[in-house]
Amino acid sequence: MRVRAPAFLLAALLAALLAPSPRALAIAQDTAADPAPPTPLLPLSAAGPDEAAALNGLSQSRMWPLRALATMRLERHDCEPSATLLLAFTGDPNWRVRAYAFACLARRGVVVPPERLAAERDPRVVRTILRCRYPMPDAAVETALRGIEKSSKPAEAMLALEILAALDRAGDKAIRERLDELLTRVVLRMDRAEGGTLSARLAAVTAGGDSGRDYRWREWFRKNKREPGYRPAALVGAPPAGVRLDGPNRIASLDPARFVAFHQYLSTIGERPMDLAILIDCTASMSGELAEAQATIDQLADFLGSITSGVRVGIVGYRDRTDEWETKAWDFTASADEARTRLWSLSAMGGGDAPESVHAALKLALTKFNWLPDAPRHLPQPIRACVLVGDAPPHAGETKLCMDLARRAAARGVRCYGIIARESEENLKSEDADRADDVPPQQPDAPEPPPTDEPARPTVEPPRAPIPEVAKPSRQSYTRFPEIAEAGGGRAEILRDKDSLAAQIAELTIADKYRDEFADFFAAFRKLCR
Repeated sequence: MRVRAPAFLLAALLAALLAPSPRALAIAQDTAADPAPPTPLLPLSAAGPDEAAALNGLSQSRMWPLRALATMRLERHDCEPSATLLLAFTGDPNWRVRAYAFACLARRGVVVPPERLAAERDPRVVRTILRCRYPMPDAAVETALRGIEKSSKPAEAMLALEILAALDRAGDKAIRERLDELLTRVVLRMDRAEGGTLSARLAAVTAGGDSGRDYRWREWFRKNKREPGYRPAALVGAPPAGVRLDGPNRIASLDPARFVAFHQYLSTIGERPMDLAILIDCTASMSGELAEAQATIDQLADFLGSITSGVRVGIVGYRDRTDEWETKAWDFTASADEARTRLWSLSAMGGGDAPESVHAALKLALTKFNWLPDAPRHLPQPIRACVLVGDAPPHAGETKLCMDLARRAAARGVRCYGIIARESEENLKSEDADRADDVPPQQPDAPEPPPTDEPARPTVEPPRAPIPEVAKPSRQSYTRFPEIAEAGGGRAEILRDKDSLAAQIAELTIADKYRDEFADFFAAFRKLCR
């Protein structure tokens, strides 16, 4: 049975360790015996009272993401007391926090007692332990595999495949046979949605590329099943042996004042519910972005639902007026399974000309969806975000209509954001270029309301603080997303190929001025918590 250190004991330990030192602690600089670590040694006792209080608050939070952030902050220090605290987090009741703790211990090069490693039973944490190149007894590995290695469910078989691959023993005949059997089952049995969700994980442990599609993986498997190129997907470059293996993460590198401010910001976010509407262009040119949205919707909903007090996701797919359908919309749901099913019902087809039905999509989301109403003034207000994802502008004359919709939504507390697909000069043009708005507007037919099980609620419009100003881009975007987002109190950005669409949605909607910190945390989340 896993036992976690009681919160009061952990708090007392932190208070004792973080008590301000009466003098500055000298840092040893003797590098004759061992190579210098990537960053100078920093004892935990050097933390000031504000930083200590913030770390204490994170460690005792009821929200697992904040406790995970405490482990990331402890990576800042190279001392026995901080290692002791990280080891305490390997007994946290939430498996994700334990995974973060083991990863941070490995990056610092801390040797974990064998009995602590052998005590872990959750296969998801065992996967992290092995990827951190900690030695784990075969019996403990087999215990973790029991119940998932023979599963007919591709997701469970995928986890077993990752654990065996992390052993880095593909040359062992018995292990290789098990790997081959698991890979065969995953690739041949996964459906369209599972192919998207599992694609990045398959690419991490084989030589296959992250295609995002089940049929492409089957094509790859037929050609490469004899030599799939199994890889351990290790998180560190060598087994931990007492010497730091990697520099500190971004959370650990924050100066104390910014870390304290970040903790305060996270505490406020954690008290607020969230509505997220994703409006995505479903024409043929957007097939890659739609595939990524479908593959990462589970992670996005999990992360946002964990960092806030709960998230509901609404979806609008849009094409053009002449396509098979113009818009498909689903009102907010708190079910990640439902959001996934809805998003996966969309496919990328049609288009052909530049303008798309951006206005129709915005009108559906901003006027027909049942957004969370304002909370009483003494309670935290909900986060309401509408994210437009596409690579083409509204129809001629409709940009101003879109901006008016966004402006009215902002007055009700809904912020609009834009993510511009395609990193290219063709998506930007000079401000004196011809504008689509020079053509008189054509009013589209009013779209039908989206299906919903929730009763309509009256709009609540109390007085609000002014929307912060957003700097105008030096050049206008061909899509007009920056102008629309600016009118809605948000901003628009170009999505670069290397970026995760899910990460960019999370950063735009909740990160505020802490984009880099959220990016690092979400990147670790994607590696450790799927």
